[in-house]
Amino acid sequence: MAKNSKSSKQKTKEKGHRKNKKAFIFLTVLLMVVVTGSAAAITLLTLAKESPSAGKEPEAPAYYFSKEEGISSVTEVLGARDFEIPEQEESKESPKPEGETYKYLHVEDVSADLNTYKKYLEEEKNFIDVTGNSQSEESSSSEEQAEIYELAGPSSDSGSYLSITLAAEQKGYTVTALKQSQPWSAYFKTIWDQQKKELADTGSSSETNSTIEQAEKSVSVLGREKLGLPEAADSYEYIAAPGIAKIDGSNYYTVRTYKRQADSTLIYITTYLSDYSTGDVAFQYDEITGEVTPLP
Repeated sequence: MAKNSKSSKQKTKEKGHRKNKKAFIFLTVLLMVVVTGSAAAITLLTLAKESPSAGKEPEAPAYYFSKEEGISSVTEVLGARDFEIPEQEESKESPKPEGETYKYLHVEDVSADLNTYKKYLEEEKNFIDVTGNSQSEESSSSEEQAEIYELAGPSSDSGSYLSITLAAEQKGYTVTALKQSQPWSAYFKTIWDQQKKELADTGSSSETNSTIEQAEKSVSVLGREKLGLPEAADSYEYIAAPGIAKIDGSNYYTVRTYKRQADSTLIYITTYLSDYSTGDVAFQYDEITGEVTPLP
């Protein structure tokens, strides 16, 4: 009887060990699941932190270049536009350029957008149109002729100048902004010398030809009433664009007039034409519409 009783106790003890072993295995598996799940959660959180922009639409830039340059973007000047940032190809022969390109989409009037933004650059930021003859004049179809403008302007960095290209596309356009490693003064002189050479090659030069400085002075001395300005003529800034504008068969300097503000910024007012040969100023000029108005 005692032997049978001992055997029964041993069996009970063995069953208890088996239960404890099963419980231990269950707890071990449960712990592994918890640890694995935590590791996965940590991995997902880490990836999320490393990719904060994943799944987000890119925001339209407020400025091209740096904020210090003060060149407002298309969306700041014209309002909201659909856009994307196109991929730029890079190769050993042609490394990726130092700049930025934005493509604006679903635009109702591409030409109006380009001309309005071009006007902003020229009249408020003192950019000049350096497009030259890049557009084909021989194209018989306006649809085949691309609308492209190349503009250049001063940079806050004295050793550089800013370049912006506006290029029309189907139902949209691209804006490419590049900072060029050449002083603005040197680039400006190059453009000006090129314009003078082209003018000389066409036989338009003359001993009586005025200079760009004379053109600016010839406008400033006319006075408020003659120029049709609301304030005294000497309270404005007169800046002639480089190059010569050919209007109605004659050559002119386009002299832009600005009003200096308290913060030293310049606000564009209007443009006058100074005759290239004589220096006479007889017309006010709308650079967008091309309208010429005689001065009183």
